[in-house]
Amino acid sequence: MPRPTVFSPPITLLILTSAALLVACGGGGDDSRGAVGQLTNPADAPTASPWDQPPQVLEIDPDSIGNLPSEVAPTPTPEPEAGEAGVCGPRYTIASGDTFSSIAEKCGTTTQAMRDANPGVDPLTIRPGDVVNVPATEPETSE
Repeated sequence: MPRPTVFSPPITLLILTSAALLVACGGGGDDSRGAVGQLTNPADAPTASPWDQPPQVLEIDPDSIGNLPSEVAPTPTPEPEAGEAGVCGPRYTIASGDTFSSIAEKCGTTTQAMRDANPGVDPLTIRPGDVVNVPATEPETSE
């Protein structure tokens, strides 16, 4: 006599789940929903009603359009004030994306000098709005 097939609990769960999904997707049960894989008839799909008449076309005469000024004076950029985020000075307010390295490069110093000037600050945890010390740059000497 042949021995009956016995599935392990995970396999049984997989088979039951697959069967439930098949039924939920239209693979069994109520046949009024249509057959699996049947395409929708475009004539039955809801669409927007067509216009009674197309919209009016507006034509613009290119000669009636005025010319732009040939030269526009540039708007001067205001000088940043010390204490604003991203502005170098003895104290620097951290802006989004700043690191000690980027501040050092922007302000003309070194990353190590930034660390030395801020012994209680962890460079990995600075956030926008934090204020750090920027060491004075040493003038270059020509020998």
